[in-house]
Amino acid sequence: MTSGTTKLSPAVIVDAAIRIADARGLNGLSMRRVADELGVGAMSLYRHVADKEALLLAMSEEVTQRYTYPSEAAPPWQERVRIAVDVDWELYQRHPWVVLAYSSPRLSYGEASLECLDWLSAGFLELGVGIERATDMALTVWSFVHGVALMAVGDKLIDDQVRGESEVPSVRLSDVIAGHSDAAMPEHLARLAGRPDAAHLLDPRARLDTGIGYLCAGFGAAAH
Repeated sequence: MTSGTTKLSPAVIVDAAIRIADARGLNGLSMRRVADELGVGAMSLYRHVADKEALLLAMSEEVTQRYTYPSEAAPPWQERVRIAVDVDWELYQRHPWVVLAYSSPRLSYGEASLECLDWLSAGFLELGVGIERATDMALTVWSFVHGVALMAVGDKLIDDQVRGESEVPSVRLSDVIAGHSDAAMPEHLARLAGRPDAAHLLDPRARLDTGIGYLCAGFGAAAH
């Protein structure tokens, strides 16, 4: 909590809200909790932020600005993809709530996001495609990273109140690969049991890197 004498500003409020969302998720974020964090009355926040949705939009824009792509650099398109993947993955790991925020068109594609999209799309122009197709390729990269990140941080995003105390019996991919399940396994996936080289299928970052490799190969082929 900050001192009650702290001068309120949009930046101070957004920073406090980000700290709360990092610790408690979006379900734990409220204007009242932000006010308590800052040691002020809740109504005083509305002099700087219109409502919670405006706050979420400002939060999304702020963290995006903290994890921008190197716009001053112009590496080849495949290197741009790798840079974008690394930057976005770090963002999602440090601020898991952003995965949900970016799922909403209202909370994504702010100024900082569009600058990143422009930089990534510019790289795909090297393939000889038009700007529409280049942007489509860039958005495909974003969608894939976002999807894998959701799997990686999903448990952090689930409200504890909706978790059951008992485990629901099921056969998980980890059980299949480890060969620990007593239940009947799907015909083809059963061949994964006991295979050391299948372990990467359980590692989100490993699957991300492998998948990006597939995508890049596809982009190159589709451009010719």
